[in-house]
This record gives sequence, C-alpha cells and structure tokens, in this order.
Amino acid sequence: MGVVYLAGAISEVDPTYATEWRTVAERYLSGAGFEVLNPCAGKDLYAPGVNEDMFTPAQIVEADLEMIWQSDIILAEVGRRDIPYHGTSMEIAYAYQWKKTIIVWGGSRSYWIRYHATAQFKGLPQAIVYIIREGLNASRSQKGCLGSLCQKC
Repeated sequence: MGVVYLAGAISEVDPTYATEWRTVAERYLSGAGFEVLNPCAGKDLYAPGVNEDMFTPAQIVEADLEMIWQSDIILAEVGRRDIPYHGTSMEIAYAYQWKKTIIVWGGSRSYWIRYHATAQFKGLPQAIVYIIREGLNASRSQKGCLGSLCQKC
C-alpha cells in the first residue's frame, strides 16, 4: 500500500487532542497495510516547553517536510474553528505542490483547504474508510533530494 502522513494541530491544542486521532488512524491504516508517518512520534507532548523551546523551528519543519515528501497521502485534521492551523495549512500547501493525495477531515469551511483537498470528510472514520476502500496508493512523487532541506546530500 502507500505511505500516509498524519497532518493536523499539535502546538495549539491539548496533547490528548493531538495524539488520540492519530493513534486511531495509525491503528486502522497500518492494519490495512499502509505505512503511517506521525509527526508526534517520539515526542513527549506533555513535557514542559515541548512546543516552545524543546525543538528549533528548523528541526520541526524539516522533519515534517521530509515525512510529507516520503508520503503518498496526507490525512489532515482541520476541524476546529478556535485555532489557526498555520502549520497544517503549510503542510497541505507543500503536499499539493508535490502532487500528493490530500484527504482532510473535520468539516473545514476554508476555501483554501477545500481547494487543495483531494477529498474532504466530516469525520475521521469516513476519511479512514475512504483511504482504505479506495486503496489509495497514489503514484509516488519523485523521491530524492529536498534541495536546501536535505540533510543527506
């Protein structure tokens, strides 16, 4: 199957909100044969300063961009109206430019989110079922160096 990156709010929300939906998505998608890339993995979101000074902006952004580059599908949570989704919107924009399949859930009314989405769903279960049912194994974008973001070249 394909590789799915889990985009969505992290720094603007309670750690439980940031991780619970990702845990559910990872369980179902992994069980269906997808590789899942989770930007929360390996981070203690409950640690003091985790979203302020534990990581540099470069560490977070470059790691996330690398995961998006490796992905075929972006599953993005965009359902809350009380937070700006700055990072998630940037992830969606990069994914769109890199011709990834973008599945959003949460009922966003944003014209920008809807424009860039391949498909949009009100809830996470519907989005997961869609990915699995459609067998979304989008043709992978060219893999290789990320230019100035590449730490390997």
